[in-house]
Amino acid sequence: MGEDEECSSAPSRRGGNAENGKNGAALDPEREKRYAELFEQLDLNKDGRLDINELRTGLATRGLQLREAEKIVLESDTNHDGLLDFQEFSQYLQTHEKRLWLMFHRLDHNNDGQIDVGEIQHSLQKLGVEVTMEQASKILQSMDRDGTMTIDWNEWRDHFLFNPLHNMEEIVHHWKHSHMFDIGEHLTVPDEFSERERQSGLVWRQLVAGAMAGAVSRTGTAPLDRLKVFLQVVIVVIVFFKTMSFEHWKPSYSSFSNKISFQLYSNYFPVFGCKF
Repeated sequence: MGEDEECSSAPSRRGGNAENGKNGAALDPEREKRYAELFEQLDLNKDGRLDINELRTGLATRGLQLREAEKIVLESDTNHDGLLDFQEFSQYLQTHEKRLWLMFHRLDHNNDGQIDVGEIQHSLQKLGVEVTMEQASKILQSMDRDGTMTIDWNEWRDHFLFNPLHNMEEIVHHWKHSHMFDIGEHLTVPDEFSERERQSGLVWRQLVAGAMAGAVSRTGTAPLDRLKVFLQVVIVVIVFFKTMSFEHWKPSYSSFSNKISFQLYSNYFPVFGCKF
């Protein structure tokens, strides 16, 4: 249906594709046909518009999460009526394909039109994410439809077409959740972020939030853990002396108990404003 022919030529005319996606120029016949077929598949009641429920149903059949439908509507619904007509739908796909092509091109380090396991691993390492070759292979296999152990533009585009990811950081987090591997604590802000994203501070807010969560978990829980251990020791010692039935232990127990009580009061309870 001309889909492969259109997309396989993307590297040779990527400048034109980018401009069309940006300026909303008229679709070429092959692309318009492909978009129309997708729209027809999703338009279950055949009223010429897509609502959120139709999108959810269509995305579910493609193995995507339902919240992605809401993101697509928010990005595409230019007249804010809660529905997508074909023009809004095709404009979203056109713009999203432009983003996907830019990310594909950045992953394709040797510019051969294909992404292999080594390029996936190398790209993640550049972002500060260490993955094994086995993990990189699992990522590739999730997109590799023809079993060649490489990803061409068609496979990349079709895999992410209805997944509204905007940059490489979001791609990495998508891979993390899809394949259950640890991205670590050193994810760096890549060069692929646009100037608008940098100025908005969204990237750094996400990174700082993660750093603050780690700091609070260490500075806040450590003193409480010490207090818990101390109280456990005090309880064990007091119970031990209380259970002693020998009369000559009573003075020692009383003296020791008073010392423990004084230490507990002076070291911990003033912090919480408690009276012992």
